[in-house]
Amino acid sequence: MRKKWVLVLPVILLVVFLIAAMPTAAAPKRDECSVVYIVQPGDTMYSIARRYGVSMWDIANANGIVNPNFIYVGQRLIIPVCPPAPGGTVHVVQPGETLTQIAARYGVSVWTIANANGLSNINYIYVGQRLVIPGTAPAPGPAPTAAPSGPTTLPGPWQGEYFDNVGLTGSAFTSREDAAINFNWGWGPPAGAMPVNYFSVRWTGTFSFSEGTYRFYAKVDDGVRVYVDGAEVINGWREGGLRTYKADRAMAAGDHAVKVEYFDTVQVSAVYVWWEKISGPTVTPGPSPTPTSEAPAPVAGWRAEFFNNENLEGDPVVTRVDPWIGFEWEGDGPAPGVWADGFSARWKTTLHLETDHYRFCTMSDDGSRIWVNGTLVLDEWHANNGIAYCGTYHATTGDYEVVVEYYEHGGKALIYMWWEPH
Repeated sequence: MRKKWVLVLPVILLVVFLIAAMPTAAAPKRDECSVVYIVQPGDTMYSIARRYGVSMWDIANANGIVNPNFIYVGQRLIIPVCPPAPGGTVHVVQPGETLTQIAARYGVSVWTIANANGLSNINYIYVGQRLVIPGTAPAPGPAPTAAPSGPTTLPGPWQGEYFDNVGLTGSAFTSREDAAINFNWGWGPPAGAMPVNYFSVRWTGTFSFSEGTYRFYAKVDDGVRVYVDGAEVINGWREGGLRTYKADRAMAAGDHAVKVEYFDTVQVSAVYVWWEKISGPTVTPGPSPTPTSEAPAPVAGWRAEFFNNENLEGDPVVTRVDPWIGFEWEGDGPAPGVWADGFSARWKTTLHLETDHYRFCTMSDDGSRIWVNGTLVLDEWHANNGIAYCGTYHATTGDYEVVVEYYEHGGKALIYMWWEPH
């Protein structure tokens, strides 16, 4: 028996040594300000990213995930919720530049620039726009100057009520008069000892308007609603990064009550509200006014049709013109009269393209298709949780009809569409 153990013991020691010497897979490194999330039943990478206010690609990169479609219940994910690193340069958009060209110049991705500047559609940048390029040194050459974007003045004063919850419920934590709704609290609290996240604010004010049509703006991270004389004119009541809403309203001469409601959940908080008069009592034909914070769309718009079925069948229940295709309806319908689930939409426009290869892309939940002059260039007509797909098309200089089709089956609804030279 002793001889048997004498023979077996060296083998056991050798196995233990080999196991100890084997390299182990490096676990994702957790930064000091990141958090760990355990994947729950029903979670998707998109829903987790929205919950923490980061992008799917940030989570994928932090965890070494190649395909964000494949996560599993019980998986431990590092969520990089640290504030963005300081630094970077400002690029002023020049005539003829596209976001793709700017990204290539600085060696960053298009989406990095879009996220840093709150761009909802990468096709819409304009000459003179100031873009922050994260994590880069200034590009060589003199930097051209440009006027700052946004309104020169903001309306006020406002009576503000600040709540330590996201639902504007209960008694206000504090109240004060604010000279304007022009706040970027970043990672700090909006007032005194209030929490830095999960708070809400209600502002009210009475303002004098001359007769005419006004464009109301709300630039926000996370949710906002704007009311004029008790009627809702802007509804962006959802979580999301910095983005701009606008709506036009005809106003009679005199005093009008304006109410703004805002909430913040996680990450940074910011809210800006203003308006501008875009026409008088009678519209005089002439060039369209230039918005102060956004460039006019390079096309007349997308003619949109919405259907209360998933197959674009029958007559549309709502038709309208959208300046671009970039929507996150979450669990709501896209318009009054359109179902929140089980609906479909078709957008049409005419684009002028130069001779080149183009990439036409969508990021949607659920299915989408793109047609260019009758040619199907993208066909992803299936359930999807926000993954981007692209198809290519070669154009010669001229005008092209572009059709985008979309359907939503259930849950959250979103679609973004863009194109770029490829």
